[in-house]
Amino acid sequence: MAALKVPGKPDQNIELAAQAGDPAAMRVLAQYLQTSPGPNTGRDQAERWLLAAAEAGDPEAMHELSWLYQQRSMRKRSADKQADDDAWISWSRRAAEAGWVDAMRTMAFVTADTDEEESWLRRAADGGARRETLRLADVLARKGAAAEAERWYHAAIAHDVASARQHLASFLIAQDRPAEAEPYVRAEAEAGSWAAARLLAGTLERLGRADEAAEWRARAETLKGWESGAGVPAGPGWVEVIVTAVVTTALVPFIQALVAKSADDAYGHTRQFIQRLVRRNRATNNQSNEEDTPSSPPAVDADAGLAVVRDPDAGISLFLWSNASDEALRALAALDLDELTLRRPDQGQVHLVWHPQPGTWHIRGH
Repeated sequence: MAALKVPGKPDQNIELAAQAGDPAAMRVLAQYLQTSPGPNTGRDQAERWLLAAAEAGDPEAMHELSWLYQQRSMRKRSADKQADDDAWISWSRRAAEAGWVDAMRTMAFVTADTDEEESWLRRAADGGARRETLRLADVLARKGAAAEAERWYHAAIAHDVASARQHLASFLIAQDRPAEAEPYVRAEAEAGSWAAARLLAGTLERLGRADEAAEWRARAETLKGWESGAGVPAGPGWVEVIVTAVVTTALVPFIQALVAKSADDAYGHTRQFIQRLVRRNRATNNQSNEEDTPSSPPAVDADAGLAVVRDPDAGISLFLWSNASDEALRALAALDLDELTLRRPDQGQVHLVWHPQPGTWHIRGH
């Protein structure tokens, strides 16, 4: 989350309160200094006030300070950015522990596939983070906590989280409850998802409704061809290659997680993180393709796949290959999303895709 835009200069009382040690006043003053025009000294003062507010216990200031360090880390090369990486993760953790929900979401991504992940997902979901309800349900389902997972799937549906019905349907089928799964997967299939249509066909076969299953299987193939047809090269095995993991989440914490994964060995861990998303999606049968697939993907390997990160609040979908080049990942880490969205072609949904030539991320209208 970028610093809040504070209109106009804060009144003298705010400055006096900041000087007297009031954490909220320090943060407001820092936010003004971060966005005010002028020389770099204003930004330096902003950082000092933000650090003072964070150290005084203001959780929003902690979160903004972590964002400041993370942006600074993105602008540096791997050899000299370790201190900033450590600082932004440390302040994200402190903000999350102090109750700031956006920081909890960040920590849930940073700690993905570790023992901490579930705890941060719980805290974020309990704090009102809607999309984390679905992630928590999936984590619990993989751990075998079926009853609790089912409650969180229903919570995700109540929050209207994208694909929540399809995830619940897959869960119910795995529990050998196809009759209960049918209405959930049917809703997704009728909305035009080829993956849901295929899942519905399999569900109907389990229920002994072979004719209806055949109709939905044919419809799934039609939908699949329509979704994957734009900009996708033809060729044997290509459909199997373009299996995607669709993640609905805030884009900034997701990119922060990728940056954290790259801290140890350049971008190897980052690619492994994306590959795990795709493999996990395959394993749970929640597969999907996207209409605006990048037209020039990198050479693929056995584990290659496409992760689509959708941020409904920002209206941006990031298309990221699991075997993306170091150049693409480095450019993504350095990307200024605020600046990029100012240049978006319209105010609707847009797609962020990598163009190998000239080596930049482009935003496309949808």
